[in-house]
Amino acid sequence: MRELLRTVSRYLTWGDYLVIALVLLGTAATIPLLHQTAEASGRWAIVRLDGQIVHQLSLAQDYEVTVTGPAGETVIQVQNGRVRVLRSPGAQEICMRQGWIHKPGQVLICLPNHVTIEIPGDSGVDAISR
Repeated sequence: MRELLRTVSRYLTWGDYLVIALVLLGTAATIPLLHQTAEASGRWAIVRLDGQIVHQLSLAQDYEVTVTGPAGETVIQVQNGRVRVLRSPGAQEICMRQGWIHKPGQVLICLPNHVTIEIPGDSGVDAISR
């Protein structure tokens, strides 16, 4: 390995080292920016009733919100940066069984009450197949 490095270093000039250093610094500088963008997109949840936005929930604090739809009241709980449906009028309780969501791109759907909860942002997945 040392022999390889000596051979390569014979052909590199100070300009080559400068370009390599700038590329490495630029790459290292973008990593925190990408991390901040991913975190910022998952800090909110959007609640819709019949497609209309009724609440924009901050995931930074713990609380509950009630949305009244055609079938009754849906109670949404925000806790520890996550969101879930705590109670809903659906007979099969499907929206409550969906559990917690916390990642950008995740959605909860309560069909009987026409309520959806979405964490906006890109999930990084184009499609899923089985």
